[in-house]
Amino acid sequence: MQVMKTILFLILINFAFFVSGSERVVSLSPALTELVCHLGCEKKLIGRSDVCNYPHTIRKIPVAGRFADPNVEKIIKMQPTLLITNDLINPNIAKTFEKRGIKTAILKCRNISEYKDCVKKLSVLLNVPQAGEKELKRIDFEMKAKRNVLPLNVLWVIWDSPLMVAGQNSLPDEVIRLSGAKNVAGQVSQAYFKCSFDWLLKQETDVIIWSASPNGYNRHRFWKKMKAVQQNKLIIDLDPDLLQRPGPRIFEGIRLLREKLEKMQ
Repeated sequence: MQVMKTILFLILINFAFFVSGSERVVSLSPALTELVCHLGCEKKLIGRSDVCNYPHTIRKIPVAGRFADPNVEKIIKMQPTLLITNDLINPNIAKTFEKRGIKTAILKCRNISEYKDCVKKLSVLLNVPQAGEKELKRIDFEMKAKRNVLPLNVLWVIWDSPLMVAGQNSLPDEVIRLSGAKNVAGQVSQAYFKCSFDWLLKQETDVIIWSASPNGYNRHRFWKKMKAVQQNKLIIDLDPDLLQRPGPRIFEGIRLLREKLEKMQ
């Protein structure tokens, strides 16, 4: 009897949400959480991941799991109507939510092109077409903006042990190009690849963007052989949330990067 009452209660709750058109949203992706808020739907958020941290006002929203790793039991108790996550989520877990009547949007958001696609899809799911159209126009405007070419070859170090740099079609590669500079590893077909010190020494590198372990360039004598390190042309203080998170603030990050690069010409 108690089970039947519980089922009836859940049906009535879901029906009420359907009739009112009010979405209860859980987002497990920092970039997508920012986008939900940017589209004017912050009030619909009832849960977030432990790394969703912007805008600052969402930090009061309960944590519903880690990045692309939901706390299944907790989310089911929250009774969301929509779960937003990226494609790293376990497909079997996604099916669990669908069986519970929780619509699950699994979205790829690894570069600006995919971010644009997320805008299209979320503006439909959240029923905010005008906000979506406004953001799409802004993206197109920013992408078409003319930027003078900077005569700089830039290397983006993602990690230093093992040594990994950003190659072709990665988000950092796109960011470097949109800032007006050239990616040292832009011709390498892998988005993120492990390379050797010998390979790096053969490249003409004017500036290094360092996203690896703090102060790692001082712990290995190899880096002192790099011209960019010798000339102190390292960028180590950029906010990773601005430049490594394909969301509404990505163009703000690109402008900040360009300002720093211009000073290093």
